[in-house]
Amino acid sequence: MVKIDRRVERTNQALRTAFQQLAVTHQYRDITVKQLTEVANVNRKTFYLHFDSIDDLAATFSHESAEAILTVINQQDIKASLAQSGLIFDRLADYFNQSRDFNRLVLVNDDYSFIARKVQIEVARGLTANLQRAYHLSKTDAFICANFLIHNMLTFFRLFFTGQLDLTPAQFKQRLVALNSTGVQSFFNPNQALTKDS
Repeated sequence: MVKIDRRVERTNQALRTAFQQLAVTHQYRDITVKQLTEVANVNRKTFYLHFDSIDDLAATFSHESAEAILTVINQQDIKASLAQSGLIFDRLADYFNQSRDFNRLVLVNDDYSFIARKVQIEVARGLTANLQRAYHLSKTDAFICANFLIHNMLTFFRLFFTGQLDLTPAQFKQRLVALNSTGVQSFFNPNQALTKDS
């Protein structure tokens, strides 16, 4: 078992926290290593011992967010989760409210959209295998469904958080659940199996 150096862990966390704080008030391209190290209270050399660049640091958030969203979605069997109307929606809403400023910023700010895109790609990849197993889909169909579901969910949350949807939270939830459930039924319903020509 690999021993974790607590000092390394603390420094990583300090730099990540500094990035989150700066992201709320700065455009991504305006964040500098100097600012990060000042906020994290570490020196420049230490930053480069942990990360190759600010892009490298930002990439850790993509992976971490994707893992967290997959954990949220996969708390129980995916088929059972999708069958319970709104369960995944409620879990994702909780996730976005936990680290409200940063998670929402990544989702709604175009300057940080590259993180959201990487999250979407990684979540879709992880969800594909679960859908393939649960619904006995081909890898291609599972991949299409996974991308449809995660893209819809993240896009709807983005529209809601930016005030582009004049809906109450309950109305927002109802529409997203309806779209997700009816939009993939032709894939999930074995009585309406897709053919290559359809």
